[in-house]
Amino acid sequence: MTEVKSPLRQPVPAPVYRRGPRGSALLRYLATTDHKQIGVLYLVTSFAFFMVGGAMALLMRTELGYPGLQFLSQEQYNQLFTMHGTIMLLLYATPNVFGFANFVLPLQIGSPDVAFPRLNAFSYWLFLFGGSILLLGFITPGGAADFGWFGYAPLHGAIASPGVGGDLWAVGLIVSGLGTILAAVNMITTIACLRGPGMTMWRMPIFTWNILFTSVLVLAAFPVLTAALFGYKALVWATAAITGLSFSVWAHHMFATGAVLLPFFSLLSFLIAVPTGIKFFNWIGTMWKGQLTFETPMLFSVGFLVTFLFGGLSGVLLAAPVIDFHTTDTYFVVAHFHYVLFGTIVFATFAGIYFWFPKITGRMMDEPLGKLHFWVTFIGFHTTFLVHHWLGNEGMPRRYADYLASDGFTALNVISTIGAYLLGISMLPFLWNIFRSYKYGRPVDVDDPWGHGNSLEWATSTPPPRHNFTELPRIRSERPAFELHYPHMVERIHAEAHVTKGQRSRKPPAPSEEMAAATTQHEVRDPREK
Repeated sequence: MTEVKSPLRQPVPAPVYRRGPRGSALLRYLATTDHKQIGVLYLVTSFAFFMVGGAMALLMRTELGYPGLQFLSQEQYNQLFTMHGTIMLLLYATPNVFGFANFVLPLQIGSPDVAFPRLNAFSYWLFLFGGSILLLGFITPGGAADFGWFGYAPLHGAIASPGVGGDLWAVGLIVSGLGTILAAVNMITTIACLRGPGMTMWRMPIFTWNILFTSVLVLAAFPVLTAALFGYKALVWATAAITGLSFSVWAHHMFATGAVLLPFFSLLSFLIAVPTGIKFFNWIGTMWKGQLTFETPMLFSVGFLVTFLFGGLSGVLLAAPVIDFHTTDTYFVVAHFHYVLFGTIVFATFAGIYFWFPKITGRMMDEPLGKLHFWVTFIGFHTTFLVHHWLGNEGMPRRYADYLASDGFTALNVISTIGAYLLGISMLPFLWNIFRSYKYGRPVDVDDPWGHGNSLEWATSTPPPRHNFTELPRIRSERPAFELHYPHMVERIHAEAHVTKGQRSRKPPAPSEEMAAATTQHEVRDPREK
């Protein structure tokens, strides 16, 4: 009798892991037009600039820790001040947004790629080369630009700034700014022309809406959760209102100059608090009914809300000319500026990194290290910048490299410097977490490791394939991924949406939706089956 081996008992050969030649991964990134890889390049490069700008801030805060010049001359301090502001705003904040947009936005709208892949790669290289040109000013005989990151006339002219550093600063910003403009054109075109079937404008995620409005701002200014989102349309319109009002709030920095009409620009500065308050109402309303779990992304999101709220309240004070006259050009403005920018950009950046890291790499980040990173960052930030309000109220002027011991600013400056070093230390657990998680993190074997994602990036594999989707799910609302993973909840979601709209009658479904529903309700069987 011949023994027949079951195919289930056949030995399974060990998997063969093939690695490309040494350096192939680097060459792949250098020549890539894949929007996901370009997004990673944007994120890594902008974070490298963030570390450089942060090191400059530490040098300045160390100098200001005690009265008198410690180790920097006034010229060196001005150079660090100029380059710190330029790097943080134009080489970290803006490119960092486009890094997330490159990776996430096409996934969220069901697009296989961005509208112009080669232009997308060209935009990144313009940003990198422009930033490198800007930093070359430090190796010139006269040093880097020293007229302030704002570049006011006549400080940036040939008479006040005769060195080559100012020229390199201008050329670097022109080159990197061109890359930012091209990236904005790419994002707007992608949203307008490459949305997937069923992805209407009012079904786009809020992140995509924000990228759209940010791109519009760039074009105008750069010539230079488990529960459904509460108040979705109100949040979109509030973002649009902030986009429009953003063109006018600059004037409250010039109230004391007499160059602007005080009542008009004061009113506009107050008005921007209205749509911002609507957004806070929507965010709090979303959390109020949601089943909150405080993983690291949620902690950084709450930290963003707290710091942004502080910055918004101090901005309302600065919108009043009678208060602005007292605090203008003091450290009160520095505190407001950093609460608004650090609160919105840095905390939101870390929330996005911890949230989308599994989708980008296919591995989870370490939670204890992430929470340690959050608390050290949160405490360090508020220790650094909260006391700046009091320094400004006592009259310490900003942009000064020195102060007298008799001024009474020493104690608060020491506290601020300690907080700055705490902020610097907070980067250590983050960098270790990135390295450790990328190499040895827990692998993700599901589309949505968080469990209740709404937007389309959670409806594809982790990491996504080259053209994002092997099969695009049906899009019937602004929560396509949730409806894909929890089909039994679809009718309940639509019923609740019907109730929240005040018992208004639902719009009749389109013929294509009726046909799709009919085919999904009736199972098609093979006629040969019994």
